[in-house]
Amino acid sequence: MLSSIKSGDWINKARLSVYPVNIVVLTVASLSYVLISNGGFLPNGSPFGSDFISFWTAAREAVSGNAHTPYERLLFEPVQSSLFPESKYYAFFYPPHYLIYLLPLGLLPYYAALALWMVATFALAYLVLIQIISCKKVVFFLALAFPATFLTVSHGQNAFLSAALFGGGLLMLDRRPLIAGVCFGLLTFKPQLGLLIPLVLLAGGYWRVIFTAGFTMFFLIVLSAAMFGIDVWAVFFAQSDYAVETMREGLVSWQKMISLYAGLRVLGLTYELAAIIHWTIAAGVGAITVWAWLPHNRFDGELKNALVLTAALVVTPFGLNYDMFLLAPTIAFIAAHGMKKGLLPYEKSVLALAYFSPVFVLLSMAQGFSLAPAFTVMMFYLIIRRLRHGIYSKAA
Repeated sequence: MLSSIKSGDWINKARLSVYPVNIVVLTVASLSYVLISNGGFLPNGSPFGSDFISFWTAAREAVSGNAHTPYERLLFEPVQSSLFPESKYYAFFYPPHYLIYLLPLGLLPYYAALALWMVATFALAYLVLIQIISCKKVVFFLALAFPATFLTVSHGQNAFLSAALFGGGLLMLDRRPLIAGVCFGLLTFKPQLGLLIPLVLLAGGYWRVIFTAGFTMFFLIVLSAAMFGIDVWAVFFAQSDYAVETMREGLVSWQKMISLYAGLRVLGLTYELAAIIHWTIAAGVGAITVWAWLPHNRFDGELKNALVLTAALVVTPFGLNYDMFLLAPTIAFIAAHGMKKGLLPYEKSVLALAYFSPVFVLLSMAQGFSLAPAFTVMMFYLIIRRLRHGIYSKAA
């Protein structure tokens, strides 16, 4: 058994083909049973894709000419309550240009909009994944069966879009720098995931990507101001205190988060101490990542891409379980590199553990804590190990 774990031989083609299909079938059957048993709703009375309530309601308000409403709780909460009387309130912390992405959804009924959002964003993520590793059928079912996929769909969230833009931008850096810049500019709808992107681009000297990303972001800001009014940005920034309070006071439960900061708060540390420890570790992770992107190190692109994707999950103070879908392109980049250069001992088994990690994270959250930081740090170490192996191989 230990030999099989070390070699990873237990992960064979048959298992990669059959197990994901079985997981998808079981997941769909279980979910259908829960929804049918509760009249099409979740047991707590919320509609399926509960976080999507915020997106869809915000889109409806924007379509109706009330784009500022999502940023004012006194206005937004009554609107949500009128549409979903049994549901709790879901805040909207995204910048106004995210409303542009959501706008077409406001023209559709809730479940039609949710289905369109999930299918379209998953398709984008899948297209990126098969560009990283060209095994279309296997990747499709592996992506569908990935536990973070279920978390994203069940929340109605945007992790597919985040992974598509982040992974797609990295994939296009050398081949299509202008497209890469557009991807990173579009990713600014979720800035907490892109904290390291400007730093690694500067380290790598990707000036065309930087300028294109900056122009894309500026264009989105101007376009959203033209569509919704410049005052919508003022209202957005005015709610920043509420966003900080959400982090500081745990208005979004810390055990539902995947960050080091949240894990420390669960352990009982104060806001100040947890923040100091988090940002100290984040600084170290960021420094290693930026160093790896310096051109003179000449590391392979797949490993640099995997490193910054993983580092993004370690560095961000605000991430939720569905954001672990960012591990999908991470695992794909490592697997692609391993197919060309070979995998080190235990790597296949560790990648399998990372693949199933959202399940263990969900189980730990049910017990009042989160294992997510352990898994993200594990993945970061795995990539550093490959980088070190590359250095020693070159030296030899």
